[in-house]
Amino acid sequence: AHLGEGACAADVTTTPPPPSAAFLAQVLADAEAVSEYVVRIRRELHLTPELMWTETQTAALVKRELTLMGVSFQDVAAPGIVATIGSGAAPVVALRADMDALPLTETADIPDALRSQVPGKMHACGHDGHTAMLLGAARVLKAREHDLAGTVRLVFQPAEEGGAGARRMLDAGLAAAQPPIGSAFALHNWPYPETPSGTVGTRAGTIMAGSGSYEITLTGAGGHAAVPHKNIDAVVCGSAVVMALQTVVSRLTDPLQSVVLSTTVFRAGGAASNVMGDTAVLAGTFRALDPDVFEWLHGRIEHVTTATAEAHGCAAHVNFAPAMDGVTREEYPPTVNDPRAAALATAVAAAMLGPERVVEVAPVMPAEDFSFFANAYPSAMMWLGAFNQSAGATWPLHSARYVLDEQVLTTGVAMHVGYAAEFLSRGFQANPTP
Repeated sequence: AHLGEGACAADVTTTPPPPSAAFLAQVLADAEAVSEYVVRIRRELHLTPELMWTETQTAALVKRELTLMGVSFQDVAAPGIVATIGSGAAPVVALRADMDALPLTETADIPDALRSQVPGKMHACGHDGHTAMLLGAARVLKAREHDLAGTVRLVFQPAEEGGAGARRMLDAGLAAAQPPIGSAFALHNWPYPETPSGTVGTRAGTIMAGSGSYEITLTGAGGHAAVPHKNIDAVVCGSAVVMALQTVVSRLTDPLQSVVLSTTVFRAGGAASNVMGDTAVLAGTFRALDPDVFEWLHGRIEHVTTATAEAHGCAAHVNFAPAMDGVTREEYPPTVNDPRAAALATAVAAAMLGPERVVEVAPVMPAEDFSFFANAYPSAMMWLGAFNQSAGATWPLHSARYVLDEQVLTTGVAMHVGYAAEFLSRGFQANPTP
């Protein structure tokens, strides 16, 4: 079968009886039984965060735990790891967790002994929790291995924070693995008021924006600032480009489309106030929810930049793959949930947690490289509600003061196991009810 086909390719025409409430209650109980283990693993990971493509200690911990469980695994785009539980036969479901941290120094209001012990590095996006939850799910699934109606691939992924680790793992063999993956599922903790701790949420269609970066180099002709008419001023040109790019959103984009275009870096000149430099460098980010609009933005950015630069006598070069600290920041397409996968995740959550704890969320402008999985397979990204004032979990993702509410980890383990078990048993025909 073509990659992504298999158990999920056919349209649903009939709905079998729902799984028993007792089964989902047992899944939740199993998740609760490993809660102390998951918290311990998460805290161990939190102490030693590693940036994208350097997650060697993290990968070693994952391998240590998988080995203790008796779960087989292999390196895929190292330090990426793919573990396998189940029969080895189709159908196949993938559960994914990202492992990398961010270049921040932690200032969270938690005991010093629980903070990052690595200056300048912090798990400020909760990927330590994601990895710990997937290891917790591995323990539960391994204990139920003989009951699984297929195969679970647990994907421990590096380099989500700009390095496109998901795409690298797919290209390095995961996409070609047989039998092919029929669906993929991922969770992201979401510490915002619309998703308080104890809730989960998702939606069909686009849930996260596509994200790209640009670096613009404008070349003029520097000289003495007292004779600007004899120079070509790259600073004035750069200022004009910054303003002109704003019209891409305000005048060239359909007002009903969600688009962000922000120039965040402007470097020009040197230390002397009476010298005009030869060049100006601009950099920024652009985002869109619609995949076609995201692709269209590339051409608009380049056209507006080069036309504005020409009007000011400068040459322009637009780079959509800029490097930061020697690492190219990759583009991510929008994350688009398959309606069937989103419905399955919602139904499992409602049956297991109660419908009052499941919300339909709005799409957001941050991006995720789980989008590469969603482009390859019918997939669902789900928010794991993690806003809890009593736990101090009110700071946003990517904040140096971010705190993960550890109470939500049990729910995450249960959702991983519940989604995998239901997909393997029934594909997208599952319709669990509370």
